[in-house]
Amino acid sequence: MFLAFQNLRKQKRHYFSFALMLFLTAVIVNLSLVLSFQTSKAYDQNFNRLKTAQLNVLIPQKQDSKDLLKEIDKIQGVTLVERHQGIFTKAKVHHFAGTDFEMTTVFYDSSQKRNLNRFELSKSSKVASQSVYIPNYISKLGGFPLGSKIRYTIGKKDYTYSVAGTVEEMQYGNYGTNVIGIYLPHNAYQSLFKEEEAHSVAEYSLKVSSSSDLSVVKKKLTSLLSDKGIAAVLIKDSKTVKQARTMMSTLLIAIFIAVAGIVFIISLFLSAFRIQNHLKSEVVNMGVLKAMGYTSAKIIFSEVLPYLLVAMIATVTGVLTSYLVLPFLASFLEVQSGFSFQPTFDSYALCLIVVFVTGVTGGLTYLCARKIHRFNPIDAVRRTDSTRRFSNHFSLANSKLGISGALILKQVFASFWQNMLLFVLTVGLMMLLACSGTLLYNTAGKPDNFLRTLSEELPSAIFTVDKPQELQNIKKELKSDSRVKQVLDYSTQSVNDPDGGLTAFVTPDFSKLTNDIIYKGRNPSTSDEVAIGSALAHHYKIGDWIRLDNNGRSHTYKVTGYVQSVNNQGQVCELTAAGYHKITETRLNHLNVYLKKGASVRRFIKEYRKNHSNSSLKVTNYDQVIKTGSRLYTGVIALVLGAVFTLSIFMISLVLFVVINSLITRRKQELGIYKALGWSDKQLIFQLIFDFIPVIVLAAFLSILLEVHLIPLLNQEVLGLVGVYKNHFQVSLGVLFLLALVFIGLNFVISLFLSRSIKTIVPYSLLTE
Repeated sequence: MFLAFQNLRKQKRHYFSFALMLFLTAVIVNLSLVLSFQTSKAYDQNFNRLKTAQLNVLIPQKQDSKDLLKEIDKIQGVTLVERHQGIFTKAKVHHFAGTDFEMTTVFYDSSQKRNLNRFELSKSSKVASQSVYIPNYISKLGGFPLGSKIRYTIGKKDYTYSVAGTVEEMQYGNYGTNVIGIYLPHNAYQSLFKEEEAHSVAEYSLKVSSSSDLSVVKKKLTSLLSDKGIAAVLIKDSKTVKQARTMMSTLLIAIFIAVAGIVFIISLFLSAFRIQNHLKSEVVNMGVLKAMGYTSAKIIFSEVLPYLLVAMIATVTGVLTSYLVLPFLASFLEVQSGFSFQPTFDSYALCLIVVFVTGVTGGLTYLCARKIHRFNPIDAVRRTDSTRRFSNHFSLANSKLGISGALILKQVFASFWQNMLLFVLTVGLMMLLACSGTLLYNTAGKPDNFLRTLSEELPSAIFTVDKPQELQNIKKELKSDSRVKQVLDYSTQSVNDPDGGLTAFVTPDFSKLTNDIIYKGRNPSTSDEVAIGSALAHHYKIGDWIRLDNNGRSHTYKVTGYVQSVNNQGQVCELTAAGYHKITETRLNHLNVYLKKGASVRRFIKEYRKNHSNSSLKVTNYDQVIKTGSRLYTGVIALVLGAVFTLSIFMISLVLFVVINSLITRRKQELGIYKALGWSDKQLIFQLIFDFIPVIVLAAFLSILLEVHLIPLLNQEVLGLVGVYKNHFQVSLGVLFLLALVFIGLNFVISLFLSRSIKTIVPYSLLTE
């Protein structure tokens, strides 16, 4: 024990750098573990606390009947059914984060008694005659604080309310499910109901027993409604809602886990290198101790114990420090997912990290230290090994490369395992930099790649014209406008399949779309074809037939392919306009307008609104909507990856500190002799640096070959967690080469700074030692 504490006192700098490395690893690993362990658990706790239903179905009020509640209650697996009234419609929110944002909205009477789908006010103020309770998502992201005014447009009518409070509920929460709930006081609701009675719906909320299969109950419910000729306008189950609401947290956790894994592997290799070099530098002392009668077991214990203590203290400190960062991450997740989440101390994560890191450290130290058993005290004191033979492959006297070149080659091959370790660490750090750099490139540098991966079509504006003749006139005018790149008849509609509701993307010709979301097969091209979403892919093969219906009319379509839709959790389909009209007489009245680069979308929309003020034209600035919606995602990803980039630089500094410090310690006498022979500090610094810089340069450029093939796979694995099957992320060779050059430059500059300790070596002091 005395020897162990002597080692700790003597090698303070060494153990501090080692502790710093493990501290950093513990912070990142604990962040990923706590988020992974607690986010889903917190969601489920809130879900149960507010008694949220597992299934919610909205049907037109006029199709509701008194007996329907009892019939639904008889479905096997249903333990409780509750009926609520609401108004289901598309409502445009004005000045939502600087734009007008049209949302599919369900307005509820907040005074209705609820046993299921309860909500709670997180903030509230005095209720005025025209007040509204909005979700935290709309309040924080849209910019509607308590007491502010919020204006909705439904059709041609405007409704203005005062924000009396924000609510937390688990039925909708955010707009990830493409529908959101708004709660009005009784008088305000009745006033809206009188104006919008045509949009009234009956909502049936179902509590399903834990032993029942939710998908089976959902299928029975849709079959019951279909048999009665009832067209469900919306069916949502808790599984898909949870997936949509926690999409960003899932992506964030995946990034943290990937980074934590890379950092931990780097730390592992660096620890092994640090321990091995420390033992080499202490070989003389160990030989002396053996000669004095200390057993190998005692010496090994004195070497292992300090590392165990340092590992334990650094890991615990790192875990505790991570809880300072967690509230900021939780605050972001609250906005994105629409439910409050306060991370708590996780003893399981702490034990897991401490046991694993300490165990690995102890194991590594023992594996490196066990060779003490074969130490001969005389050889140890002389720093020789009588069991090995050495050859002089690079003779200084006969070298054609000169003394400097021969010395560099000598050190490169003399430190083979050190250089191998540096090679592996460089590849690991370059992979970390390349992953963060590529994600940053595709979110901040090329945001369209990110948006096209998570969204469908990305027009500049969406024109909605109710009257057919006006629609044709405006379409003709748009096509002749020099600012317009393309105009497409494109609409998002609701249809039903045998298992529930689907969002249908409808257009006459899918080949003209700017974002093809087909990931297998092809788009439909005739009126009898359909491409289905990933949620239905495991039920229908390409070539199978599927029945779709809408408002009592149905038709059978042939499946031609699979499409992805992250925003709709894969519950979508693609239909040609002719195919859609087989199940409805509803005319398509939407136009996607794509402007040329450089054209002002805001000015363009303002001009058309002014010129057609007397028509039925309504315009959505979709460019602004996309920017607003993506700002939440791209901003945080850019922030996280910026932190990863900073972390990479810190890891580079730490690796070089360990390598250079160990090199100078091991070669202190040799460097002193060179100084005595007349070598300058500058010459010795460059000689030391060029012992390992060539290895770093080689590894940095060779790692590009690995990154080109590996990063697309990693991107797909991470994005696949949120339902992406086809991603548009690009791996830019220019970015990878730039990162390699930056990495090499950083290594060189940091090495110059860290090697300055050579100046403190004095030949005379070495002789006196």
